[in-house]
Amino acid sequence: MAFMRSKPSLGSLARVAFRWCGPGVGLVSYSQEPYLVKAVQGKSKPRSPTLQSAMQPRAQAETIQAPKCYGEDSFFFSSTPKADVMGVADGVGGWRDRGIDAGRFSRDLMQRCFVHAQKPTFDGRNPRQLLSECYGEMKRKWKPILGSSTACVVAFNRSESALYTANLGDSGYVVIRNGSVLDRSEEQTHFFNMPFQLTVPPPDSNREMWFCDDPSEAVATRLLLQPDDLVLVATDGLFDNMPEQMLLEMLSKVQGVHEQKAIQEAVNRVVERAGALSINPIYKSPFCLRALENNVAYGGGGKPDDITVVLASVAMRQCNTVGDSNESKGSDLRPRLSFP
Repeated sequence: MAFMRSKPSLGSLARVAFRWCGPGVGLVSYSQEPYLVKAVQGKSKPRSPTLQSAMQPRAQAETIQAPKCYGEDSFFFSSTPKADVMGVADGVGGWRDRGIDAGRFSRDLMQRCFVHAQKPTFDGRNPRQLLSECYGEMKRKWKPILGSSTACVVAFNRSESALYTANLGDSGYVVIRNGSVLDRSEEQTHFFNMPFQLTVPPPDSNREMWFCDDPSEAVATRLLLQPDDLVLVATDGLFDNMPEQMLLEMLSKVQGVHEQKAIQEAVNRVVERAGALSINPIYKSPFCLRALENNVAYGGGGKPDDITVVLASVAMRQCNTVGDSNESKGSDLRPRLSFP
């Protein structure tokens, strides 16, 4: 498990409390708690002339937390007193050839993750276990939903100000600090364009016919975050069409911004640009370049695909309480920092 430690600062501390007391003066406690300001946007790829309207962006307000979908992609985000959690899943489109809705699996997976993330016991420290529990439920259903999906879930534990991640397949996350990539997931593939995936195959089929990867194979990391850091979680529709440097340039204006409207506008622009690049026939997309590196014939241009992006900015919320200073008689009168 990866671990990065930064020097003690407001950015790496989950809570900071300051107290001052004096004769006849009320006791005031200030507590700064980290949280994520989130926004999501997506586009479904055009699958026929009648579905071109599906490429129009649909903004999702932060109050909408239950899983939604763009085509065969699905996502969720959740906020509790212990953690902010975000996840994306990309249904494997090959199931359409068998007459199966490739998006049902990803939607069910994200719905279950959302429900589990809302439990009072979930503190965000083990998103890989969250995936494992939800995938296990899907397999145990009397009439399971057939299909497969990649998955990336990240959870921000407030008490540690730490981001825990679990990524399986070619969806992923990026953490940006001061305009540079601090951390980024690495895609997992069996071979080019064949990502690791959670799968529920037909019960009477030969398991060796399918890629049935286990949640335990998801790459898990832990990273301390600071205020103003940006966390982006997305399906491969973004990463296959937008190079890293372009993404950094587009998000540079919201580094350190904590207004939800501004975060929403930023993610809208990212998805709009990625969608335009995905259908550009002469654009040398990251997917096109990787295809050439793997000696795979590809006509060039972008890669038409569903695109889902969740963007979050790390902010600090200040709370204060006022009490009777008589309660603190005989205590140390000096200002002090209290760490968890």
